[in-house]
Amino acid sequence: MKEVRCAIVGFGGIARAHAAGYRVLAEEGAPIRLVAVCDVDPKKFSGELKINVDTGKGALPADCKTYTSVEEMLEGTEFDMADICLPTFLHKEYAIKLMKAGKHVLSEKPMALSYADCCEMLEAAKATGRRLMIGQCLRFNAAYSFLKDCCEDGRYGKLYRLSMERLSPLPTWGFENWFQSTERSGGCLTDMHIHDVDMVRYLLGEPKAASTLAWDGTMKWQFENTRLVYDDGIAVINGSWDEAPGIPFKATCRARFERAEVLLEGGKVTVYPVGGESFEAELPATNHMAEEIRYLAGLITDPTAENAKNPPESAAATIRLIEVLRESADNGAKLIAL
Repeated sequence: MKEVRCAIVGFGGIARAHAAGYRVLAEEGAPIRLVAVCDVDPKKFSGELKINVDTGKGALPADCKTYTSVEEMLEGTEFDMADICLPTFLHKEYAIKLMKAGKHVLSEKPMALSYADCCEMLEAAKATGRRLMIGQCLRFNAAYSFLKDCCEDGRYGKLYRLSMERLSPLPTWGFENWFQSTERSGGCLTDMHIHDVDMVRYLLGEPKAASTLAWDGTMKWQFENTRLVYDDGIAVINGSWDEAPGIPFKATCRARFERAEVLLEGGKVTVYPVGGESFEAELPATNHMAEEIRYLAGLITDPTAENAKNPPESAAATIRLIEVLRESADNGAKLIAL
């Protein structure tokens, strides 16, 4: 594969996990190189920033250039792919700007704050001929890939029920407290709950109906309970940005199949067969950020390849579903047919 040169735009919390992914790829000798990083605050390049999950070793390569504006970076460094780790309300603006500048784009989730904005991003990708992919990183996580295989190959029979939970204290590390502004982050429903909403769609396709009961705290949609209804099953998801300060972030998933229940928790997968002994599934030791970056780099170097795993149209469809969940939450958890 031809070398793909990458530049991170925005070096806040989640960007450290992206930087760790590039480090993994560099240690492997993959032809993918982080050549530049941009952030309005130059202190971010050397300072530590703790968030609700372990971002790994995110130190920058010695030859990585740093900039405080995208315009300076475009003039000063040649790169193929922009890795956008900016606050959500800036995703559309900078994705379109960078695609128009001739760069392929990996943009953090959520794709944008509205489905209309997502459509503008899709149109820009089409018009410029650039690759656009959204960082729905669970699609590249080994544990969730195991669950996807279970759903597709039927090893434990039919899937009856999914139960997911993603709980965190309120994020306080964002630039100018942008997480705590509903208008800029979309609340927990749009920023964090979306991980599990997208994963249900990835596993099961489009639901026939949806409902969300939400609690509004310091912002709208700070805690939510979502039900996604299918012809032969249901997915129930809890999301929270209202856990007590200092309590550890927690994400779990339980999948009840005919012949087993599969539990994802703490980076492990435990299978509980009906009538058999439980066991821990063997998972490849991969970094999902590295795998996400590797996947897009492969698409960039092969213009004929189809993005079958994580197309931007699917990320846009997840935002469209999030808009339905907002409507439901604002109308007393109304069940909305889709």
